[in-house]
Amino acid sequence: GSLFMLLVTFVLAIPIGAAAALYLEEFAPKNRWTDLIEININNLASVPSIIYGLLGLAVIINVAGLPRSTPIVGGIVLSLMTLPVVIIAARSSINAVPPSLRDAALSMGASRTQTVFHHVFPLAIPGIMPGSIIGMARALGETAPLLMIGMVAFVVDPPGSLYEPATALPVQIYLWSDSPERAVAEKTAAAIFVLLGFLLMMNLLAVLVRRHFERHR
Repeated sequence: GSLFMLLVTFVLAIPIGAAAALYLEEFAPKNRWTDLIEININNLASVPSIIYGLLGLAVIINVAGLPRSTPIVGGIVLSLMTLPVVIIAARSSINAVPPSLRDAALSMGASRTQTVFHHVFPLAIPGIMPGSIIGMARALGETAPLLMIGMVAFVVDPPGSLYEPATALPVQIYLWSDSPERAVAEKTAAAIFVLLGFLLMMNLLAVLVRRHFERHR
């Protein structure tokens, strides 16, 4: 369940977040509307995660009609929660690209679109990808929004698709830690180690991705 939700989060949050950051930094006109959008993005990054769970329950499940307790709903909710973090990280990386590079590309006859996608964006990737992966690692540890969309049931078999009932590691740890049975303590400890392993792997992946792009840029 956690893997499926991370897959949905990766597919939705990173492309949309990077595209929004590129538009706001390179193409959007500077007026009161873009200022309002920037303020809202910064505010959304600090909204409690349970609010996104309520949003998923009200809109994605009750209005859109997607099934409860499924990785597709959990992934969409986590994507909405991660999207402001990805946009902020991507905008910081795009801002870090020297303005002289843009001026040089434009002076050589490149269009604005060619300058952005052939020069600015490749140089910003070493900052965009690690920030996005760390944002996904934060989403992996969230429990409150998943509780709101019903991912608290005991599921015997792992889900075979994005639309089958599932649970997630943080929710399972929360449920096991509250259980009075003595045998559950070992399961809780094992699940915590697995979750920590996931988080360490994702942080290591962020470091490796950054070094890879820094070497090849």
